[in-house]
Amino acid sequence: MIPVLCTHVKALSLTRVEDALLADEWISGCVVWDYWMRHNAREIIVEPWRWETPPDPSKARTVSGKRKMDFVMPVPPIPMCPPETRVTVQYEVGLAHNEHGKEILHVKSSTVSHDVPYGDHFSVDEKIEMLREGDGVLVTKSWSADWVKRSFLKSMIERNVKNSQADTCEKLIAVLQAYADEGSPVDSFGSPMSRSPESDGNLLDLDGDEFMSVDGDDEDASFEDADGGEVEASTSLLEFLGDAFSTFTMSRWRPSRAQHGERIVFEVWELQRRTTMFHDDWRAPFLPHDGQKQARWVDDRYHKHPWVLMTSGDAAVKDRPPISGPAAMCEQEEWHVATEGHKDKEGWQYAPDFYKKPNKWGAKAAICLCRRRLWKCTFVRMPKVVQPRTIVLQIWELQRRTTIFQTDWRAPFLPHDVGDLSGWGRQRPILLAPAQ
Repeated sequence: MIPVLCTHVKALSLTRVEDALLADEWISGCVVWDYWMRHNAREIIVEPWRWETPPDPSKARTVSGKRKMDFVMPVPPIPMCPPETRVTVQYEVGLAHNEHGKEILHVKSSTVSHDVPYGDHFSVDEKIEMLREGDGVLVTKSWSADWVKRSFLKSMIERNVKNSQADTCEKLIAVLQAYADEGSPVDSFGSPMSRSPESDGNLLDLDGDEFMSVDGDDEDASFEDADGGEVEASTSLLEFLGDAFSTFTMSRWRPSRAQHGERIVFEVWELQRRTTMFHDDWRAPFLPHDGQKQARWVDDRYHKHPWVLMTSGDAAVKDRPPISGPAAMCEQEEWHVATEGHKDKEGWQYAPDFYKKPNKWGAKAAICLCRRRLWKCTFVRMPKVVQPRTIVLQIWELQRRTTIFQTDWRAPFLPHDVGDLSGWGRQRPILLAPAQ
């Protein structure tokens, strides 16, 4: 699937979204119902749930079910398309816990438009995930076109679907933001149903006021810095960065409880490539299509690691992870290579290309051109900010004009500008320094 959305909706209650979505009746207040109402859908018919794992209040909140939705909705003015079409959407809703014990909501859908040309030849599959993050919810969305019959209009249809994703994402965020604006209280630690068993009754081993929050658990707390002054606690990691990083996925944080505070194991992948299989000159990825991999230090999606706060060129020459952790945490140990698993003695895994599936990697170089290894380090939350820091962010403003003969500069608007339609390019940190 193609990712099209990753954003943080502040003050949104995930429990409120779940309860309405898992209800027997989908009415106003349910994210699916309100989403399609923003598409001006009418004659909506929702079939009953077909539960695979029905809700059980007496057990952990793990739910899985399917249901179908039929309605009629307008069609944008597209050649050969009617003004409106009948639509069928097959929904699959799942509620479970991820590897960190956090509750995560999955909403998968498969949409078929019956009256558009070749509408029975394909379906638009979408996947929405919602995860409680800090003082709100992290929302991601991806899509794909699933073809069951051939069509000579395939490229045009996929292009139209792709261009419509910007509008669908805006409508989804508008619905969720409306829920957040209702003022529903959000439990900073999540509802009791969303806590992992080992965290119940003992979320922190010390008093909550004693530590700065990384997850937004101390809204109005303040702490003393090294000079005795007060430092205001950030309500969440995303807010600490001014929402500049609301479009990236953080590397995995794996919490485990320590006697004097919270420990977090931080992970970063090191990538290298050699010129040919006959050379032994391993270095940072250097080919044009390597993209963000050229930074050498990446997350599990092979994107430049969000805590590498330097240019890709500067990071590529570092022999150890150039990671700058949150200001409220410090390294408890040295960075070390994870050697467990199918790897060579130095922790390297080899493959012909930078695959994401673990089974594509082996312990022998042989004819492989790429290699990777995983570095780990334990960070501990400190009772105060020892060295407050300032992060300077850089953002590009983009504009396009209609023709070279006009001066009507405005946000990019052409179909191939998708991703830049807001007029604001990718934000990135360019400086990390102690506060003056």
